[in-house]
Amino acid sequence: MNELRSVFDNPANYQTSLMFLGTHSIALTIAYGLFSKNGEDGYKLFLEHFIDGDTSDTKFSIVADRIHEWKNVIAHRWINVAGHSFSYEFDMPEGWKIDGEFLLVNPRIYLDQFLKAFGPGGRIYQYEQFLTTEEMWKAAKQRFISKYCEILEK
Repeated sequence: MNELRSVFDNPANYQTSLMFLGTHSIALTIAYGLFSKNGEDGYKLFLEHFIDGDTSDTKFSIVADRIHEWKNVIAHRWINVAGHSFSYEFDMPEGWKIDGEFLLVNPRIYLDQFLKAFGPGGRIYQYEQFLTTEEMWKAAKQRFISKYCEILEK
């Protein structure tokens, strides 16, 4: 989280790629651990449960597929047609909006909501609301433990 908090500290060189890669990595790790979902489905679930705001323009899960695709462009395919329909707009009051074929995202609002989810009283700490049975809780715990054990074995 420390790295994410500082991505906009230098106005001459915003670290938006780092921000999207970092938040996405965290989202997918948690989505797999809690819900056993990965990829775009896991990312959307994470946004719905922990990041989405109260207004439609802060419900990033609505455009999860396009943000997920943008992360893939950044991480794997720098030259890609999807990169021509995604743009940052730091000054708009909305978290995101669609303008013609373009998805405009305010990275600052996205990151603020992400960090709020992990802050004091954040929704990430209320995960038991989504894991309502003992069986689901044990399965999520086992997924996290098994991933940790895999790392230790390497």
